Amino acid sequence: MSPKLIFNSKAYLVLEFIIFYVFFPFFANHFLDGWLKIIPLILIAGFFLFLLLQDPRFDRRALIRFDSTYLGQSIARMIVITVLLIWFTWWIYPDLFFMYPVENFNSYLLTFFLYPVASVFPQEIIYRVYYFHRYKKLIPEKYLLMLSNAIIFGLTHFIYGNWVAPIATFLAGWIFIYNYYRTKSLLNVSLEHYFYGLIMFTIGFGYFFQ
Repeated sequence: MSPKLIFNSKAYLVLEFIIFYVFFPFFANHFLDGWLKIIPLILIAGFFLFLLLQDPRFDRRALIRFDSTYLGQSIARMIVITVLLIWFTWWIYPDLFFMYPVENFNSYLLTFFLYPVASVFPQEIIYRVYYFHRYKKLIPEKYLLMLSNAIIFGLTHFIYGNWVAPIATFLAGWIFIYNYYRTKSLLNVSLEHYFYGLIMFTIGFGYFFQ
């Protein structure tokens, strides 16, 4: 059997899935602390990007496409969710409200610049662009594929050692999934992901993602 056939076989897909979406998050959770947990994320994203660019079936326009017509829907949704996040954090976790920018302003400013490069783009390459291109053969039913993506995206965030992060990312995952399915754009989905992340760090909810 040729390497290409092996690489695209269901057995290999399952093994690949276990290694990159189960083993590496488990490894990061147990053996890495703080920002070191970002290292496997960046390395995997780089590796997956390389594989995508080598695949003639992959539409490379997904990496550079920007759907401006969908941006209006994203903005409206972002406004509503921002209001809900502010209310929820103030009501449930008042001690965390605006804690990060007030108590650690320098790190907060650094987050503005590092967050998209070190977290948002790598996550969206791994969990949206690569995932939906690669595993649609393994899970051909659209909504099961979407559900599996939301679940694995949420479970991966157990690396932060709390229950809030996985639940929040499972819910947010559906927004990112919907965005990517509508736009087929890494830029569109990353922009929305980046915005929500900044809001969460600003209002203090980002405490659960540190």
